[in-house]
Amino acid sequence: MHPGESKMRTNRKTARKAAAPVAPRKKKNAFMNRDKEGHGNKIWIDPDALSVECAICFTPFEAEVFMCKNGHAACAKCCVRINRKCWCCGKPIGDMRCRPLENVLAEMNTHCRFSKYGCTEVVKYIDKSRHEEACPRAPSGCPVDGCTYRGLLLYKHLLDEHSDAVVFVANNLPATTTTLLSLHKSAPFRVLVLERATDAGEGEGSVFLLLNGGGVLSGRSLSLVRLGAGDVEFGYKMEVRGSEPGVLSLERTAPRVRELEGFEAKMFLFVPDASWAPTDRVSVSIRIG
Repeated sequence: MHPGESKMRTNRKTARKAAAPVAPRKKKNAFMNRDKEGHGNKIWIDPDALSVECAICFTPFEAEVFMCKNGHAACAKCCVRINRKCWCCGKPIGDMRCRPLENVLAEMNTHCRFSKYGCTEVVKYIDKSRHEEACPRAPSGCPVDGCTYRGLLLYKHLLDEHSDAVVFVANNLPATTTTLLSLHKSAPFRVLVLERATDAGEGEGSVFLLLNGGGVLSGRSLSLVRLGAGDVEFGYKMEVRGSEPGVLSLERTAPRVRELEGFEAKMFLFVPDASWAPTDRVSVSIRIG
C-alpha cells in the first residue's frame, strides 16, 4: 500500500470519529426519572434549583405564578408586597399568569427537606411548603439561650441537659390542679414540660413555652405555645396575680410552632406595667389539658 493512501484512510477515520454525535453527559440530580422500560414516568427537581423559587422571597413557587411582560416571575404575595411593579424592569406584574411554568410545577415531585430526620414523603412541589409546616419529622431547636441542639428528641434533651431551667407540669391531673411559677418582667419566656403526653410514646412528653412578649404599650403580653410535632391539641388556662388587686386570666388552645423566630401570638393576656411593680415579677398559675 502506498504511504499516501494509508495516510488518507487514517484521516477519513479521524474525520468520521470527530463527526460522530457525542451523547450528552447526565446532569447531577436529573429532572426525569426513568422506569424499567426507559420511559419517563415522574418529574423530579433538585430542591436547590433556584429557577423554581420566587426571586424575591426565595420560597418555592406554589400553584399561581405571575410574570411581567418581560417574563420576570414572582409569587402572588410578592406581587402585592412590591406594589405590583416588577422588581427587575419596573413593568406591571400581578395580572398575567405564567401558565407554562405553572403546568410544569404541577407535575413536579420532590422529597421533604426533613428526609434526613426520617421523613419518607414524596410530595408535589407546589405542596412542599404546606407539607413541611405540618411534617411530623421536622426537628425542633432548643429554646434555652446558647444551646445549639436541633432534633426530634427535644423533650429528652431538656430533661438531660437543662432540667434546672424548666418547669415540670404533670399531665392527667384533676382540673383544679395548677402549676404555679414566678415570672420576671425581663424574661422572654419560661420552658414548661408536660409529662406523659397523650400523643407521645411511653415516658415521653411535650414542651411548651410561656411567652412574655413585648409589642404592646404599657405592659407585657403573656401566651402559651407548644413546640414540636404532634396532632393532639392542648387547651390551657392561665391566671396572673400581680401587685394590683384582682386576677387576670386567659383560656385558650396552645398553638403549635416549630421555631420562635418570626412568631407573633394572635391571642394573649395583657399584663399592665402596674401589675409588675415594685418587684418586676408576677405570679402565674397554669393548667394544661
